[in-house]
Amino acid sequence: MSDERNSGLGPDGRQRLGSNVKVRRLRADFSRGGLGASAAVSTHTLGQIEGGRSLATLDIWVRLAGTLPASLDELLEGVTWKPSPFEEEHGEGAYIAKQRRTDGDGR
Repeated sequence: MSDERNSGLGPDGRQRLGSNVKVRRLRADFSRGGLGASAAVSTHTLGQIEGGRSLATLDIWVRLAGTLPASLDELLEGVTWKPSPFEEEHGEGAYIAKQRRTDGDGR
């Protein structure tokens, strides 16, 4: 499943992140399965990251950096972030938690 949130990175940024992981994995002589087992990350998730189809959570980046070994700076090398424009309405890219109201008024 790909991560469709507006992260401000765009496809080029995701591709670069994935490429950085793959290059460092190959330099460290890890198979995808070997890195996954050592870093406690599924091979599916690694494939999604390396293919630029998904972003990872910070804990995964920390585990990958510590296992490869590479710094987070090295894994983020060449990636820039562009903030999303301000939105009056919360929509795509707005990271807010919505509470479900249970008071019976349907809102």
